[in-house]
Order: sequence, then C-alpha cells, then structure tokens
Amino acid sequence: MKDDSLLQSPLLNGWHLFYIVAALNFAVICVGLAVVGVASPEATVAMIRLSVQLASPWIYLAFVATALVQLFPCSFSAWLLRNRRYAGLSFAAGFGWQAVFIAVLLVLHGDYYATVLHDTSEFIIRMLSYLLLLALTVTSFFPVRRAMAARHWRLLHLVGVWYFWAAILVSYAETVMAGDARVIAIAFVFAGLLALTLRCAAYLKKRSTLVVEQTAETTTP
Repeated sequence: MKDDSLLQSPLLNGWHLFYIVAALNFAVICVGLAVVGVASPEATVAMIRLSVQLASPWIYLAFVATALVQLFPCSFSAWLLRNRRYAGLSFAAGFGWQAVFIAVLLVLHGDYYATVLHDTSEFIIRMLSYLLLLALTVTSFFPVRRAMAARHWRLLHLVGVWYFWAAILVSYAETVMAGDARVIAIAFVFAGLLALTLRCAAYLKKRSTLVVEQTAETTTP
C-alpha cells in the first residue's frame, strides 16, 4: 500500500519525473566533468560513455513497459506503462549528452577522432541515429502526435524503440566480447537480453490468448 502511494506521487509521474531524471543526469555530468574533464581525448571518450550509461536504463524500461503489464500486472508495471513516454524522453535527454561530448571531441581533439576513432560509416549511422531520436522526441509531444496518422506514429515509435534497444545492447555486447569485464557493461548486456525475453514472452502470451479466444468462438454453438 505504501509502495502504491509512492508510485502515485506527482514527483514520480509525468513531467515531474522527467525533470528529476534530467536534473540528476545533469548533476552526474557535472561531477564527471569535475573529476574526469575533457582535457584529453581519453577523458572525453569517458564522458561519452558516462552519458550512454545514464541514458541506457530508460530505453530498456520504455522497451519493456507494455510487456511487464501483460506478464506481471502490478502497481510498478502500471506506473511504468503510465510513464513510458517520460522514460523515452529521459533516454533522449541522457543520450543528448553523448552528442554534446562527441561535438567536444571533434572540436578539442579532432586529430584523435580522425586517427583513432574515424569511421565514416559509423559516423553516418550515428548522425542518422540522432535524427531518429529527434523525430521520436518531437513526436512524443501531443500536438505533433495528433497531427500524424496513428499508424505512422506507431510505426515510427516501434522502429525507434527496437532500434535504440538493439543499438545499446550491441554496443555493450561488443565491449564485453572485446574483453571488457566491467560489471556495468555485463549488467547492461544482461538487462537488454532480459528485456527482449520479456517482450517475446508477452507476445507469445498475447498470441496464445487470441488463439484460445478464436477457438472458443468457433466451437461455441
């Protein structure tokens, strides 16, 4: 009962939730700048990684929100589904810091980017990712959403949530397979696979329910 009342708090719902997450992200980024800074290319890359770590949990939560309600209906899953939009916006806010630090890397350490990180195809994919993220963010606001055909909005957000879930999972999986044994990288791989498992389980449950209902309709005299 106490948990239910906590999840109903205005501070943990809607725009208040987003503002709190964005403020916490900003505070962590400020601490990171104070401790790590951007004086060297390696430090700037570390800030890029930090920004992704701040954003990643929110795309996983947005990705799995509907599945959790279908599989485990409870106050938490209902809260998450209710705030799925703000989870997505929290991801966008956190991921936006990555773009900021990539720009810093290009401006302050262009030679490092050109000689160590340069990959034209990866750069193009990254820019397209930011365009997709911008489209998802803009269409999350109700006036823009109402101006779109419902099927187009659903398709855009379906593609977007699957794309960014996959992008985060693959990114961490690659670092783990390359020998990165950091707990956070392994945790994000595990969380991403768990989110996929829950989505698949929810889909199978929904499909099974539909089959049962259709069978009942056809056998009813």
